[in-house]
Amino acid sequence: MRRFMTLGITLALAAMAACAGSDEGNGIGPLTDRNDAGTLSPAEAGAADDAGDADAAVTTDAGQRECSTEGYCHTVLPKSQTLRGVWSDGAGVTWAVSEQGAILRYDGSAWSVHANLGEALWSIWGSGPTDIWIGGAGGLLHGEGASSASLVFTSVEAPGPSTPILSIWGTGAGDVWATGNTNSFPLVGRVLHYSADTAKDGGAPRWSQEDVTKEQVLWARVFGSKASGVWIAGSWFNPAMGSRREIMVLRRSAGASDFAPEQLPRDPDTPTDRGDFELLYDAAVSIDGASMWILGKTHGTTPAYASATSIDGGQTFTWTFARTSTATDPVFNAIGAVSTNAVWVVGDYGRLRHWNGSKWKQGVISVSKFPLTNPFYAVGGREGDLWFVGEDIALHRVPSKVEP
Repeated sequence: MRRFMTLGITLALAAMAACAGSDEGNGIGPLTDRNDAGTLSPAEAGAADDAGDADAAVTTDAGQRECSTEGYCHTVLPKSQTLRGVWSDGAGVTWAVSEQGAILRYDGSAWSVHANLGEALWSIWGSGPTDIWIGGAGGLLHGEGASSASLVFTSVEAPGPSTPILSIWGTGAGDVWATGNTNSFPLVGRVLHYSADTAKDGGAPRWSQEDVTKEQVLWARVFGSKASGVWIAGSWFNPAMGSRREIMVLRRSAGASDFAPEQLPRDPDTPTDRGDFELLYDAAVSIDGASMWILGKTHGTTPAYASATSIDGGQTFTWTFARTSTATDPVFNAIGAVSTNAVWVVGDYGRLRHWNGSKWKQGVISVSKFPLTNPFYAVGGREGDLWFVGEDIALHRVPSKVEP
């Protein structure tokens, strides 16, 4: 159920299908010999799961500590909150949203429930401290106010069929995108755009529905950068392949007016079409805008991701395929990156892996003698201000707390 709610598609798609200080590893890819030196891409370097599951316990004579030796600092959440999205405003305040319908605010020292809407919330993004958008089961919410602490969130109507909003991203207050889809029949997806170009007679911008493709796609993620443009990802049933489920990724390049398809790579170790991606778990752009990431699973049941990098300032991208684990391992739910050489994948049973440019490593996140087993569902924040959130957990990575 939690996997379904992350993207709002799995249950509906399954129904249609029925009808029709830890060990270091080699990085993402099939298990290979250990890489002890050199600089490799994540795809060249082995599977994230090879990084090991050991979350080394960290204790001191003074008792339980707040931060692990790798700077993953534990914060105390209000009780029974499963966080699904997190965003930092760059001014010391962090916001998160939960499955239970809470909008939570971290003021730099403590979390509090800023508002409780009583319906599941899935995504959050803002252009600044007093301009924040939230997506949830009921659609879009906009937070405005004189200060961060006084924001009021109100429901905003958007065109098109009613769907939950699962992902929000933008380049600024006058350029915001949102995607969502239904979780029951009929299956519907929509892409929304809030643009300053829609403002009339000095009024505020409005939301419009974008017709990006003639196919019916369950859009689940929107991401991008000013240099590379807007990217959207979702699942659809390809009639040319017997209505099998596939991932579709479209990109509208900076300065362009139309979206064009991106061809995801296939698992090179599975020469048939079972090496193609089937399930979409998450998608993200690195904070520096130089790389794109798709997290999912192939038709051959291989958990994997595809990464795209550019050497011409975001004009064109080259994709590579990489495995994250085996089909029987706990799932990775989310991916986030600062740059091509600083990537995190997180998932069930407290799994948090970090790619440092040459190796994958299981993060040391526990601050007691017991390993942390809470599932993670989202990565967010800014460079130097990263957050990893999930079921009753919110870890803040503070570089100054990293111990030699």
